[in-house]
Amino acid sequence: MRQNGLSDTLQNTTRSTVLITGASSGIGLATTRLLAAQGHRVYAASRNIVDQIDDLIPEPVLRKQVTPLKLDILDESSCRLAVHHASEITDIDALIHCAGAGIAGSVEETPLTDIVWQFDNLLFGTIRMVQAVLPGMRARKHGRIVLISSVAAAIPIPFQTYYSSAKAAVHAFALGLNDEVLPHGICVTVVAPGDTRTGFTDARRTSPAHPESPYRERLSRSVARMAHDEQNGMRPEQIAQQIVNSLRKKKPGILVTPGLVYQLFTLLSRFLPLSWVRRLVRLLYA
Repeated sequence: MRQNGLSDTLQNTTRSTVLITGASSGIGLATTRLLAAQGHRVYAASRNIVDQIDDLIPEPVLRKQVTPLKLDILDESSCRLAVHHASEITDIDALIHCAGAGIAGSVEETPLTDIVWQFDNLLFGTIRMVQAVLPGMRARKHGRIVLISSVAAAIPIPFQTYYSSAKAAVHAFALGLNDEVLPHGICVTVVAPGDTRTGFTDARRTSPAHPESPYRERLSRSVARMAHDEQNGMRPEQIAQQIVNSLRKKKPGILVTPGLVYQLFTLLSRFLPLSWVRRLVRLLYA
């Protein structure tokens, strides 16, 4: 493979090899199915996917393109083992890191153990996977890394402050990482969706406020608004298409925000006075 090998293989519809985390649901599953349908070899990784793969991808024509891998992004050895298993058979052209879960709660009342879990899940899980795939990509002088983030990284949401902070850290990580690895033929892209209809809503942990909490009513209202917007948001297949589009480009953008509405929100957040932006966020969520 050449320095721009992945974009060449996607454009020429020949086979490339992609490792996808969080592949058992939502954006990860949609991306797995889309790439498999295009004839690419997909290593689909999650904690329970090995037992679920026949139900998740019942179509024989897609199933033959997909190899399930057991993966726990909170365990460094599990991350490295998944990459090792995939690399034993073929080179990994791209990592698409979709795995992650969120927590809601007030800054003051969320237990420290839950806060650590949030950053471990979103930031350090990302770092574990990136560190696992980089040596092989760097040795071959080509590769793509796509990290799934959130509009909340640029526009933090109250009562989802720790989630927003962890995703903002992923953005900073990706910017620095891209500058480090670009001379080695590796490109990094962050895809930052807005509200999306996935299992993320049901999987979100909520740190409940105690009955006398001064945050209780606003927390409940904020979480309800998040759930409503997510359940009526973009389809994961739309995000998957954006991911594949970025892989096709020889010079992909480092930050991709799917959907015109969310692109507009992100743009306005950069140019409007910060006090205006935060007032609008408070009206919506708090």
